[in-house]
Amino acid sequence: MKDESRIIFISRDQRKIKEIKISRWKLITFISVFLISFLIIGKIGLDFLVDFSLNSEMKRLSRTNLVLQDRLVEMSQKYKQLTEQIKKIAETDDQLRMVLGLPKLNEDVRKVGIGGSDYNYELLDQVSGFEARIDLASTLKKINELEREVKLEMESYQSLLSTFHKKQDSVRYLPALRPVIHGVISSGFGRRYHPVFKVIRFHEGVDISAPTHTPVFASADGVVKFSGYNGGYGKMVVLDHKYGFQTRYAHLSKILVRRGQRVKRGEKIGEVGNTGISTAPHLHYEVLLHGKNLNPEHFFFDDPGLNQTIVANAQ
Repeated sequence: MKDESRIIFISRDQRKIKEIKISRWKLITFISVFLISFLIIGKIGLDFLVDFSLNSEMKRLSRTNLVLQDRLVEMSQKYKQLTEQIKKIAETDDQLRMVLGLPKLNEDVRKVGIGGSDYNYELLDQVSGFEARIDLASTLKKINELEREVKLEMESYQSLLSTFHKKQDSVRYLPALRPVIHGVISSGFGRRYHPVFKVIRFHEGVDISAPTHTPVFASADGVVKFSGYNGGYGKMVVLDHKYGFQTRYAHLSKILVRRGQRVKRGEKIGEVGNTGISTAPHLHYEVLLHGKNLNPEHFFFDDPGLNQTIVANAQ
């Protein structure tokens, strides 16, 4: 009996029978050829799919690479522009600090403010495939420094803003208005011959001569600490201001405010008189800072028109 295999085909109605004889070595050869062909075709198809996928990915990465190149170049240019702007801000910061009486930020402080950790990479810093050599680590480091410098300048700005508001607020409480607009200073601050006691004594304020009932105005915003008669000062008003300032108005003929009342600069608080130890109608006016008498004339506005405008706006 031959070493062969038979393949029998029977129709559905079982009327036809077809028999195919094939030797085993042919069958094995056929199956082997089929499997080898299948594997070869599969390998070719798989390689094609892989190549197609890789090519697509490479094209996508290439497009992304070009976009990144453009963005990094743009970022580098913007960094230069921002650096110039920060430089101008720093210059303005120094100018404002000078105007507000604050010390400038020295270069050491600014260097500490913008210093930081370096960016370190295991891969090449230069991004491969770019037409222009772009040092990614250096660019990121510069951006990090820029961020720190902006933060430093913002902190400095907040300090300037706070100081500005304090300065603006302090001006309201600075005794700068002449309390008698059209009066004449008849006796200045310092040692003088006392007109009543006939001895050399220290004059702790200034005397402003004016007719009786001439209006007396608050020289700065404040609160009435004293309102009444005070011995040789006669009728007197004392105002407390912020930041340690105090003003005194003596020899008044009339007092128009009461203790605890808040007054504004330019608000009428009394009238010139001759009460107490006085030889003629005038206002004795004092300025104190933390209890120490200062020369009131050092605080007066020099512009007469400005004094009148402040008084007019306060009414």
